[in-house]
Amino acid sequence: MKSLFSSVCVLSLLASQWSLGALWQSGHGDIGIGFDGTDWDPHFHFHEEEGEHEGEEHKDDDDHEGEEDHDHDHDHEGDNHPIIDGEEATEEEYEIDALSLSVPGPTLPGAGIADSGASSVYVLAQDESLAAAQGSPWVGLAVEEISPGLLLDDVVTLSLVDVSGPGVFSLWSTDAFGGDSVLMSSALGSTAANEVALALEPGHYHFNMGFSEEGIYDVTFNSSGTTVDGVETGTDFTVSFNVVPEPSSVILLALGAFATLRRRRA
Repeated sequence: MKSLFSSVCVLSLLASQWSLGALWQSGHGDIGIGFDGTDWDPHFHFHEEEGEHEGEEHKDDDDHEGEEDHDHDHDHEGDNHPIIDGEEATEEEYEIDALSLSVPGPTLPGAGIADSGASSVYVLAQDESLAAAQGSPWVGLAVEEISPGLLLDDVVTLSLVDVSGPGVFSLWSTDAFGGDSVLMSSALGSTAANEVALALEPGHYHFNMGFSEEGIYDVTFNSSGTTVDGVETGTDFTVSFNVVPEPSSVILLALGAFATLRRRRA
């Protein structure tokens, strides 16, 4: 009976990881923020296989906080293609609630922990090579789809509204010298501003996202701006993150439980 109970628990653990819908497991894509002058459209956006952003370039300008210096003259090959539920993404855009992001670890010490209170954090990395090495999504924040002239100063403000999860969520940038600047943190007592300005030019940004504990996180953001007519406008949207051990480890755990159950029955 105990073995049966253990197996049921393992099955429940497995089911929980896939109950969130499709899982974005690795590769490059964006949390895109659209605005047509009236309505906001937060979504996931995946670019062409070559990884080139048609109609825009990533600027290697140190004045744009959170941008990573990387070479966009080469194709993003192999592990940078977006993988969803084990397959390459078949759509260019997905609704914001259609996917959850996999955060497989490992934990990294000393990164973005100033306002998390944790000695180490699970990270979705700002750096492309680190994300590829971890086998995790390389996640951008993109406002490049918004036409210039709709918002005052052509700027979108992204704010942290709420975090539901077992630990602290934080977002920070790492500069060329390795220095960290914490921009958002759900930790009590954090002095982080909990907002970041995203200019339409260059329109595409990368930051580190950290999670202090394993588990499921629902992170609610607000995208806002002021129209050229002086009207303040914005919307809340929630992004789900699945901070779990490598799936292979969980599957091995499940297989071991079933093997134990069968042996005892025999």
